Amino acid sequence: MKKLLLLDADVVIDLHTLGLFDRIIKGYEIHVTKTVLDEAAYFKSGGARTKIDIRDHVTVIENVAVEHLQTLRKEAKEARLGIDPGELEAIACLIQEDEGLIFCTCDQAAIKLLSFMNLEQSAVSLEKTLRTTGYQKKNLYPRHLEKTFTECIRQGKVLRIQLKKLTEE
Repeated sequence: MKKLLLLDADVVIDLHTLGLFDRIIKGYEIHVTKTVLDEAAYFKSGGARTKIDIRDHVTVIENVAVEHLQTLRKEAKEARLGIDPGELEAIACLIQEDEGLIFCTCDQAAIKLLSFMNLEQSAVSLEKTLRTTGYQKKNLYPRHLEKTFTECIRQGKVLRIQLKKLTEE
């Protein structure tokens, strides 16, 4: 059984730009939220905009509980992080789904929020995800790297220590 991977829009777009989306869908069962599906509409290739059509290759999560979105907005505000709608919806899915989803993102604010909320065990860098498929090339962007992901996790933990203590007194 393939592992369940929840992607954000930046990852979907970057995988298409790098020509690696097919590699990911062979190794994982891919899930995206409706917002991510809408956000990841095009990628640039050779200076031209190319349409992305992944609907037949992914499971689209249509419904995200409003209370989870509200919780995340509150947590993001407390952590002083700006989170885009696609990432917000995806993190809400991690809270509501009990399917073993792992969130693959390269959005630094989202990674910090995951760590702030103590959810980092439910997330993975794009580099680490690709390595599990046997991909070893060095053409990834800095935001995809495991070291960038790990640093954001560390920063999220620092925020948790600094800001959770302030708001819980």
